[in-house]
Amino acid sequence: MGRRKVVVWAAVWVVLAVATCMAAKEEKFLWVSDIHFDPMADGALVDELAKAEPAQWEAILNRTSPASFSQYKSDTNWWLLKDTLAQMPKTTRHPAFVMVTGDLLAHEFPSAYRKATHGADQQAYRAFVLKTVEFLALELRKKFPGTQIYITPGNNDNDCGDYSVQAGGKFLSDTAQTARELADGDEAFTKAWKALGSFNVAHPTLANVRVISLNSIFWSEKYQALDSSEGCQAVASTAGADLMRWLDENLANAQKAHEKVWLMFHIPPGIDGYASAMKRKSSPVAGRESCAQWIVPMWRVDWTQQFDALLKKYHETVVAGFAAHIHSDDFRVIGKSEGEYVVLGTAVSPVYGQNPSFRVVDYRSDGTVADHTTHYLTNLPEASANNTGRWKKEYTFSREWKVKGVSAASLVSVYERVVLEEKSRTEWLKLYAVSGPALEGDKPIVRALYCADAGLTVESYRECWCGVGR
Repeated sequence: MGRRKVVVWAAVWVVLAVATCMAAKEEKFLWVSDIHFDPMADGALVDELAKAEPAQWEAILNRTSPASFSQYKSDTNWWLLKDTLAQMPKTTRHPAFVMVTGDLLAHEFPSAYRKATHGADQQAYRAFVLKTVEFLALELRKKFPGTQIYITPGNNDNDCGDYSVQAGGKFLSDTAQTARELADGDEAFTKAWKALGSFNVAHPTLANVRVISLNSIFWSEKYQALDSSEGCQAVASTAGADLMRWLDENLANAQKAHEKVWLMFHIPPGIDGYASAMKRKSSPVAGRESCAQWIVPMWRVDWTQQFDALLKKYHETVVAGFAAHIHSDDFRVIGKSEGEYVVLGTAVSPVYGQNPSFRVVDYRSDGTVADHTTHYLTNLPEASANNTGRWKKEYTFSREWKVKGVSAASLVSVYERVVLEEKSRTEWLKLYAVSGPALEGDKPIVRALYCADAGLTVESYRECWCGVGR
């Protein structure tokens, strides 16, 4: 072959190689939520953990007994966490970033600590909480070095108890540096985190797109501010109003700059379908006329109304929402006409009977979400330190529901099929439970669950759930 032909072919191969690399570039992020890590699953190790630095925890936790993964109805012990962390980079080696939508800490974390330490004081507990958060941050960073990791607080993520994080309080101050380092944030990040547990950052790979994280715990029906520096006493708080004002300002700035916005938060707006069904089940009063009193909103009604108003005001700016909290595979369609929606992430913790899982989300260069795929642990009952977990893909949204992309329109189409078609409803419920044993308990209350997907106000949910013959 002549030299000229060799040069030509070399050029062709270079072009093909470059084209292949460009085509292979992933626009994906890893989404994990509701880890609910319990470092106290083996109470014998707690005193040693409390005295050690977070960098020393892994060696201590490797002695956790028993060696089995935490099971259904329990939060995440070290063995389950370790296996999940090992699996995530195997599933997606180089995500654009990692999103963690809250609840790093196990349920009943304060009482578990008091039991394990026989009543250690509040400041010792505060230090243990911070070490747990720092340990999780270290483990995530080991698996994804150089990758931005965004964390939003969950209702269990604080130093006094459930739903009690104080705006401008000790927990947010303690964790600000860790959250900032994971996200590669700046001084504005630190200021917003310390004040409200929230932040606003440029999207890592997309120009003119921002990621805004909201501490939606402040809007919960159950929220009460507690001050850990004062023995977890209740204090007055304007956090809900302050957060709403902060969100309005940040969305206005994005709109002015012609930027799109992704929102991430822990507790979604709308109705808690499961809690509503359980309230109805336990109520001594029967009858359709009593139905409204069983409905349990996720947020205070006034905050929901103000949030809805902001989404309408900035409907061309907000293009996607990501939340979690219910541990189930679900979604919320907020504005059918404006096109707002929130996808709800699944949980690592199997405490409510769902299989441990996480997601990989595909997105387009215009900031819209193309798809998402759920990966779950298939052998939880048998898994242990000596019998590692078997993970597999559960489903990909677009293939499962035969839709193009993730949008309010595609989610509405899924919702309508679930309402009208028994086959679709059966499959939706299986995915809702992440193929776990929670499915059996969810079957009798399926209507209460799917009505929450589009019925975000008490009135619209009541119309779906409480109608004639329902």
